[in-house]
Amino acid sequence: MPIRAVSEAVSINNIVPYFQPIMDLRSKRVWRYECLARLITAEDKTFLPSEFLYLIEREQHVKALTEAMFIQSARYFRHLHVPWSINISAADLLNTNLTNTLISHLIDYPNPERVSIEISAASALTHPELMQEFVERSAEAGLGVFLDNVGENPGNINAILNMPIKGIKLAGGLISHYEQNTGVQDYVDNLLALCDKRNICVVAEHIETNLLLESVNKLPIQYAQGYVFSPPQPTTQPH
Repeated sequence: MPIRAVSEAVSINNIVPYFQPIMDLRSKRVWRYECLARLITAEDKTFLPSEFLYLIEREQHVKALTEAMFIQSARYFRHLHVPWSINISAADLLNTNLTNTLISHLIDYPNPERVSIEISAASALTHPELMQEFVERSAEAGLGVFLDNVGENPGNINAILNMPIKGIKLAGGLISHYEQNTGVQDYVDNLLALCDKRNICVVAEHIETNLLLESVNKLPIQYAQGYVFSPPQPTTQPH
């Protein structure tokens, strides 16, 4: 859908969470959900963040969007007692007021430890000191942190793996090239060994085909996410 189809008058109120399951490959059940932003227009057209986020950034409403996504997701899952997460950007990581806001929403939230934040590896590597501070503060509040898109960009994440993070999400390209590329094999094998040693969960993301799923099942990876299981849905009934 072309970006020009998005109205210039985008409202935060028209952006809602869609839910995509992260599966436990051992139990074949939903482990947790990732909450992904979608813009729904008055004409019931749906837009991905790549198609509208530039407008949010231009109007400097990134913090408002993140907070709105967090509040909507928290409300949806409040009484379902299912783990869930939302994504935050590098701009969010730089905004300490947002961190305070998110943590404050968990003060009276049931089982806050089932709530997590996903931060891209690129953002974490660009701002390691802020990442360290965010992870430590989140851990104190019971808020989990996942490192997203690991392996998508070059960088040494060993220092981040020493932080009290909950899990990492392997970029889809790593799995698709694992069997043909010895460099990828070495990288993934070393990463899995480090995560196992530190009790860090590993999720294989962007698993879109049965062939990729077969590749994941050959590795010591317990969790996976992608269209082969389900696309993001506007509402869901957790298993």
